[in-house]
Amino acid sequence: MNEIGYNQQATQGHPEGVRYSPGLFTLTALLIVFVLYQIVGGGISLLITGGSFSPQNVTVARAATLIAQFLLLLLPTLLLIRLQHTKISNAVPWTMPGLFEVFLVIVGMVALLQVAEGYMYFQDMIPLPESIRPVIDKLKEMIDQAYRILVSSSSLAELGWVLAVVAFTPAICEEILFRGLVQKNISLSTNTTKGFIITGIIFGLYHFNPFLTIPLISLGIYFSFLRYRSRSIIVPMIAHFVNNAISTIGVYVYGYDNSDMPSLLSDNQSVISVLSTTILFILIFIVAMIMYMNITKKKFQDRQEVSPQIGAGS
Repeated sequence: MNEIGYNQQATQGHPEGVRYSPGLFTLTALLIVFVLYQIVGGGISLLITGGSFSPQNVTVARAATLIAQFLLLLLPTLLLIRLQHTKISNAVPWTMPGLFEVFLVIVGMVALLQVAEGYMYFQDMIPLPESIRPVIDKLKEMIDQAYRILVSSSSLAELGWVLAVVAFTPAICEEILFRGLVQKNISLSTNTTKGFIITGIIFGLYHFNPFLTIPLISLGIYFSFLRYRSRSIIVPMIAHFVNNAISTIGVYVYGYDNSDMPSLLSDNQSVISVLSTTILFILIFIVAMIMYMNITKKKFQDRQEVSPQIGAGS
């Protein structure tokens, strides 16, 4: 039985013997986690912080965010996985990757992050109708201000705390939800290729940031592809952590307003320099992914999983 083939016995019930319809279960699980984490957790955070983040309550806000991720996102996700798959390992494999594999994943992540910054540079140049510009600017300012307070740090000790909240914890909690529960069940209800693409789109939309929708979807598809190709939750966890950590460390080193420079090569943010370095990092990403696919080819072929459509993942 392999990932590209189809176990015809599964037509008599749910694939891989899961308890509930994978598609319906995914929707239900996302709704449960949304209510618990976004509404209940968000509501509690608002009560604790008095309705907004500020330098005076940022420590409490960070602590509330970290606790909510473990108790209201990770814990329900693990319980739902057990309910659907009996064993957590059936949806969340923990195979250790090789060092060169990790190196290529990090190179790809750094390159993709720079491409995303280049995209944001050009997105900000898109003219908006004057009738909606004040609303858009106000919404962007609100999101920007909350994130600025959350990720900014003034010492190495505070930077370590911020990394724990916005890099390490999401890399564990969000990856088990999206690359574990969601990707596994969507792959069972469609096929593995559609599974990682759809999961990436859901990941991007689930963050509810209209200004980062395209970059977040791109990151989500990348993380999901790594899970699909590596057959391990550890690989997308590493990429997720690296992405968030680079952004957080960039804020600490350069300051919030200068941390998103879309070029590692030049301080001159002209259109030509941004475009040229964005193209350069696209090429670096492509080369890294070609090499990654080559070194994971045997592992990928040896660990084929069940797909509910004949040849759908080919």
